[in-house]
Amino acid sequence: MLNSLRFHNIALFGNLEIDFNKGFTVFTGQTGSGKSIFLDTLNALLANKKTSLNNRLVAKGSDFSSIEGVFSVLKNTKAWLSNQEIDIDEELIVTREWRLKDNKYKSRFRINGVLVNRDQISELRSFLFDFTLQGDTYILNDSLHQLSLLDSLGAKEIQESISNVKNDWKVWQDSNLRLQKLRDKISDSKKEFEEMEYIYEDLNKLKLEDPDEQIKLERDQNRLSNLLRLKEGVKVLLIRLNESIDEYPSVLDHTNFCINELKILSQIDSSLEPIFDNFYNIINNINHLISQINDYEQTLDIDPSILNNLQVRLSNLKFYQKKYNRNIPDLINYKTELINYLSSHDSSIDINHLSSFEYKKRIIRDKSNKDLSAIRKKIALQLEDKLLMTLKNLGIPDVRFKVVFEKCEATINGIDKINFMFSANPGLPLAPIAETASGGEKSRVLLAIKAIFSTYDQSKLLIFDEIDSGVSGSVSSYVANLLLDLSRYQQVFCVTHQPLIAAYADNHFSLKKTVIADKTKSILIDLKEIADRQRELALLAGGEIVEAKAYAASLLEHKAA
Repeated sequence: MLNSLRFHNIALFGNLEIDFNKGFTVFTGQTGSGKSIFLDTLNALLANKKTSLNNRLVAKGSDFSSIEGVFSVLKNTKAWLSNQEIDIDEELIVTREWRLKDNKYKSRFRINGVLVNRDQISELRSFLFDFTLQGDTYILNDSLHQLSLLDSLGAKEIQESISNVKNDWKVWQDSNLRLQKLRDKISDSKKEFEEMEYIYEDLNKLKLEDPDEQIKLERDQNRLSNLLRLKEGVKVLLIRLNESIDEYPSVLDHTNFCINELKILSQIDSSLEPIFDNFYNIINNINHLISQINDYEQTLDIDPSILNNLQVRLSNLKFYQKKYNRNIPDLINYKTELINYLSSHDSSIDINHLSSFEYKKRIIRDKSNKDLSAIRKKIALQLEDKLLMTLKNLGIPDVRFKVVFEKCEATINGIDKINFMFSANPGLPLAPIAETASGGEKSRVLLAIKAIFSTYDQSKLLIFDEIDSGVSGSVSSYVANLLLDLSRYQQVFCVTHQPLIAAYADNHFSLKKTVIADKTKSILIDLKEIADRQRELALLAGGEIVEAKAYAASLLEHKAA
């Protein structure tokens, strides 16, 4: 339910705050009084993906404009807000803002103060608003929308079947896509396959495994190329550390002398014991170092041919890197890609398996589609009966209506394409509503459809723009009763020129255009007093003449009764 609207610098309305009540609310006024722009503000507040995001509602000369709507929070809206991670309060506040920046208006939306995108606003709109605007006939010629309406009519009975169709279709689609991908791979040209096979065999000769092989080989090459220098250096180190040279003692000789001397001194002065211990550790480390150098010296006894083999290997690696314009790690990955590619082309067993799997899933999909189609056809018969009864009461006594089913290729929505077929006159064949119905008949069909389907979704504000166009007399009375009945379960807004329909409303707003300080402005007046409503109804009925006033009074008396 829409509780209130607040305008700031909005064209025609300026700054305005309006409170709304539940039930049936009408908006009346002379042509050009601002009724359409008022509906445009609602349409702009919760813009769908088709709604233009232009700035025509912004008052001229303003730097900032906004529309704010305050709604009651219902169960389905709470669930949506929770999924969007938006805080849930007692009321839902939706804001549309326009700000002037660099001579251009930037528009943005907020929900409970949180910035949101247009997709989120469009989703929220589907929970809060249901527009039926004058000339709005998309539901009369859009097969998918007609199908969704039909499904909503049998929501409880059809929900499980629709879920099965969607799930089975997705499973089948996945299996079909995998099958097609495999078929596409197998159908690649023989030349391409042979080229890949040649490259794989060529790379396989290299026996590439280690991505760091070249780095290790270059390091070993450097080592082997300097083998003589390494041997000489190691020998000098061992002599200096462990062997004496002529009259010069080795490092080990010096350290052994020092440790013996420290041992004697520490026996004299125990405070030297820590120094002795530290020096003893140094000697152990030197001995360990000498052992490591001895071990390294053993590794220098290498067959000279190893260097030649290593250089040949390095040369091969560099050749292949240049040949395929890839480094060693990339060549290893390329080889893996090639084997995967070649394996997929040798997959007759996989093809048979996937073909069998796809066939089984298609059978399941087709059964779900048939089950859903049967339920839809049963619901369609119920819709036909309800719609015929409503349309006859709306002044089309000879109406015929039928939901025609056409089998189509399976989709996630099933195999049904439907068309609402209509004839208002005897002897004329059934034809699509959009092609055969007059403007007034389309309005009545729209009203009948909304009346039937809205009883299954009572959470939205129903907005009708001159839905009563082209009707009069007893039909107007039925339209008024129909709108009043709808408003017992949900909020209903209706723009009308018919005094009879306006008289049935629980709430009545009148729009009047005036000029204030050379500026045209539309004023929205809440007609709470009976006298004010009677005066407005008289204007709708024909003006200030006595008969019009009497007619207006009789309408209100009838409503009160």
